[in-house]
Order: sequence, then structure tokens, then C-alpha cells
Amino acid sequence: MSDILKYIIYSRKSQENRDRQVLSIESQLVELREFAARNGLKVVKEFQESQSAFKPGRPVFAGVMEMLETGLANAVLTWKPDRIARCAVDGGRFIQAMDDGHIQELRTPYEMFRREDNRMMLYIHFGMSNDYSRQISANVKRGNREKYRRGEFLGRAPLGYLNAKVGDSRNIVIDPAKGILMRRLFEEFASGKYSVQGITKEASEWGLLSVNGGQLAKSGMHTILRCSAYYGAFQHGGELHEGKYQALITKETFDKVQEVLRDHQKPRKKIWKHDLVGLMKCQGCGCAITAETKTKHYQRTHRDVSYTYYRCTRRRGKCDEPGVTAERMEQMIRDYLDKIVIDQETWELGVKLLRAKYAAQLNTFEQMRDGWQREYNQLEKKLASLLDMRLSGEIGSDEYGMAKKGLLETRIDLKQKLDDENDGSLQWLERAEDFFDTALRARQVFDRGMGEEKRNLIRSVGWNLFLGDGKLEFSFKQPFDILLKPEARQDLQGGKESNLS
Repeated sequence: MSDILKYIIYSRKSQENRDRQVLSIESQLVELREFAARNGLKVVKEFQESQSAFKPGRPVFAGVMEMLETGLANAVLTWKPDRIARCAVDGGRFIQAMDDGHIQELRTPYEMFRREDNRMMLYIHFGMSNDYSRQISANVKRGNREKYRRGEFLGRAPLGYLNAKVGDSRNIVIDPAKGILMRRLFEEFASGKYSVQGITKEASEWGLLSVNGGQLAKSGMHTILRCSAYYGAFQHGGELHEGKYQALITKETFDKVQEVLRDHQKPRKKIWKHDLVGLMKCQGCGCAITAETKTKHYQRTHRDVSYTYYRCTRRRGKCDEPGVTAERMEQMIRDYLDKIVIDQETWELGVKLLRAKYAAQLNTFEQMRDGWQREYNQLEKKLASLLDMRLSGEIGSDEYGMAKKGLLETRIDLKQKLDDENDGSLQWLERAEDFFDTALRARQVFDRGMGEEKRNLIRSVGWNLFLGDGKLEFSFKQPFDILLKPEARQDLQGGKESNLS
């Protein structure tokens, strides 16, 4: 082994926003170069790395060791010993290289470690660095757990929120500019009118940009739509935590969004060339019913006439079910709608009774709230008991996480009910009035409405639409089925569920 020491300068920093007691990489390099020049040290190469040394796997450090072990260098100059290693694996490899004679010297501006003398101090330095890192990690995790218990959202705020200081702690608050757009995004997507790609395009047209200020991407939209933080509960460490910040949407809206994502609903906010496409299935093979328009030219009169037929898509192979004309299809739907249409007098009586019932229900509202409050308090006790079981080791982390998630979601639902000043009864009245309004205007909407208006009407009153043998089978949803005569109710309901549920 040559007596000439050939130094490698190695500078490292975990991250630019952490480990502030250590100089930046640039500052380390300046100091080390000046030290090498003052002391006549021969430097053959410089390495710099921005990665934590708490765990093995640093690529630049691996290059340093390879250069040392192959004899291209035999000494290291660094700012402090803990720049070399903070874990047993890397520290052991470095010291073993000294034992094998590959490293003659480790030097800092303040200390020197040679192969033949005080390597014991190097063991102590690496061990203390590792212990310090573990303490820091444990303290950070403990502090984070306490913040989660307080409902503080850690990390970068989701799109639609801003990181802010709230009281004596930090949390997230609704972004006054983007929050409204994000609420609109969830509500629009929950309606089922858009695909993920469609809502991404719409959001861009509204002027909604990503957290980084760029255009929203479809992949990023998937992440946004699945983020529970928007209804007030965030995930961390495999657990669901209830946030103490203002939710942008309700849990009900979030659940509807998840349902739309699961069902892979296609975008419907467009001008449909064929009003009824996507609403029915073939009774013979189960495929979707599509529409086809053909144009026939009459040479004698020099005119073109278009004919539209609804037929099976035959995506599963041959299907013998016949199609029907658009006129025949619309007439069959009118015949079904006539079975639930009510007159003006019935509408007025129904609405009057509904409002009287609503007024009576207000008297029982406080009892309902008391019941919700008792259930909420019981859930609080169950969550506390569950935590005690986890801390005592009675249940594992996976079992705890699953049980906590169910209890926490139920508690959030109850809290939203308790916080709702209208207690949901007004929503019940509105839905009931919508039912009577739809029954009154069903034929008028279907005969005079535009394509999407017709489609929404059929979705609101019916499901399980099947076309077979040239006939339409139409099942009415509740509560529209109660308007049918008993014999018609028995004949029309039933059948396998279609894509309208």
C-alpha cells in the first residue's frame, strides 16, 4: 500500500429543509476545499449526496466505497463523521474497509481517524449518530401521533386547502379561491354526468390548477377523488384520523363519488344524438342497447329520409333479438310513464299532506338529535376502549386499523347529522315534493324535454330496462311503484338489476 494519501471529499445532507445544524453541501465543499489546500492534501475526487444516512442504500456512498475498495483512493475528507454513516450497515462497511487496509485515514477539519490508532472513537461516533437519528425519529413520530389525535393535518395541504397556523398549532384551512371549485368538482362528479377524464377537462375549463400550478392530469384526478381528507378524515400510517378542520364536502357526497368511480360510469354531459342509448340492456344476451341511424335516398322525389333503430350491440357474439324503431321505443316509454302520472288535484293534495307531516315531524326533531348524540357518545367510548386494547397488545395494528376505520366513519356521519341545522327533514320534504312534481310532469318532460332531460327523467323513475322480442320491460323505482295499480305493480316489477341502480 502506498504511503501517499489520496483523498476523496464526501459531503452529504439529508434534505435541504432538514438537519439545519449541518452546513449546506455547497458550504461543506468550500470549507473542505480550503482545509485541503491549507494542509496540502491531495484530493482525487469529490462526491456530494442529498440523502439520509439513517438507512443503507445511498448510491453515491456506494460509489465512494467502490473507489476506496479498488485502491483508486485511500482516505476520506468530510465535514463530520456522521456524514459518512448513521446506520450500522454503512458504518460497519467503512470500518471494515479500514481493517482491510483500503482506508488509511478519515479526516475532518477537527478530527483525524487513522487505521492504526483510535478507531474505537470512530465506532463511538457512528453509534452516537445512529442513536441520535433513532431518537429524532421516535420524537418526530411521537409528536406526529399527538398531532393526529388533535386532528391536525400534517404535510402539504390537499388541493382546495392551504397550510396555515390555527391557534397555537398548524392545520389546513379552505382555500378561498380553489375551495369552491373543489366542492363543485366533487358534487358534479357525484352526479354521474362525467367520467374522470371528463371532469378533469371541465375543472381545467373552470380554471382549477393543480397544487403545483399546472394543468390537472387524469391520474391526479383519481387521487383527488379518492382522498378522504375532503370530508374531514385523513389517512396516515394505515389508520384513519378525524381532522379538526372544516370539511369541503359531506361524507354522503364522498360515498357517491366512490360509487361512481367503482361503476366506471361513462360521461353523460353531452348532446346525445340518440336520447335513450345507455339506458337499456338486451334481454337475450345482456349486452347494452345502442342506436343506429340509417339514411335512405328516394330517387323519385330526390330526398333523404333517416331512420333510427334501437338494437343490441352484440358485443358477446350473435344475438337474434330484433330491434325497434325510435318512434316505437319512445311510445313504449310513454305508455309506462302514463301508469304513474297524477293530475293537478292529486298533486295539490299530496303536497299539502306532505307539508303538514313535515310540520308535525319538527316536534320530534329534538328526540332524534338526542338519539344521535347518545349514539355519538357511545362511539367515543368504543374508540377509547379500542385504543386501550391496542396499547395493551390485545389486538394487532391491522385489526385496530380496520375497527377504527368503521367506527370513525360512523362517528363522522353522526357528527354531520348533529351539525346539520336542517336535520335532514327539510331534505326529506324536498325529495318528497320532487316525487310529486315528477309524477305530475313526467309526460310533459318526456314529450317536450331535451335529450339529457329525458334521460334524467327515466333514471329517476325507472330501472331494469330490458329490450326483448321487440318489447320493453320497465321497472319503476320506489316510491313511484306505489302509484301503480296492484295488478300492474305485480306484472311490472322484478327482474335482474340493470345499470341504472
